[in-house]
This record gives sequence, C-alpha cells and structure tokens, in this order.
Amino acid sequence: MTDSSELTNEHEPPENEASTKPRGGARPGAGRKPKWSAPSTRVMRVPEQYAGAIRALILHLDETHEIRSGYAPATSPRLPVRSISGRAQYVEFTVSGRDEPREL
Repeated sequence: MTDSSELTNEHEPPENEASTKPRGGARPGAGRKPKWSAPSTRVMRVPEQYAGAIRALILHLDETHEIRSGYAPATSPRLPVRSISGRAQYVEFTVSGRDEPREL
C-alpha cells in the first residue's frame, strides 16, 4: 500500500505556494489601458451614421493638437456622411490656432 503523502497531484501547486499568488480582484496596473491620451473620457450614444464622422473629428483633433496662433489652419479631407433622414452630405473639420482656448 502507498503512503497518502505520495498521492499528491503533480499539477496542483502546494497549498502554501497557491496562497502567495493573488487571483482575481483589483490589482495595480490591471485592466484595459486607455486608447486616448486625455485624462478622462465620456461615453456617448450617437446615431450609427454619424459614428465615422465623430471618429474622424477626434482623430483630426488629435493630429492637429499642436496648432497654435500664427499657424495656418488645418482642414481635414471631406468625409461623406448620411443625415438622419438619409440625405447625402459632406463634412470637413478645420482647426485654427488660438493662444487660449475658449470654453464652449
């Protein structure tokens, strides 16, 4: 007959080893990393047909974030969109520099 101490499962770590490794719960550095460099973001619901235009606006603003007073304005390419009623439209975004941004 074999001793019960010899009947250990080799795939399971010893009890004292398992208790030193945390599983689950909040940990520093865990979780999804932010996509934008902004300090905070906001969740919004937008109509599907405008999602591409809003994404293009955000990307254009990120690309032109260093434009200051005295720089030439930067205009995005024209982007075709559909209105809520389905009518074809084009949008383009222009960013021009100011020394101090105004509150909207």
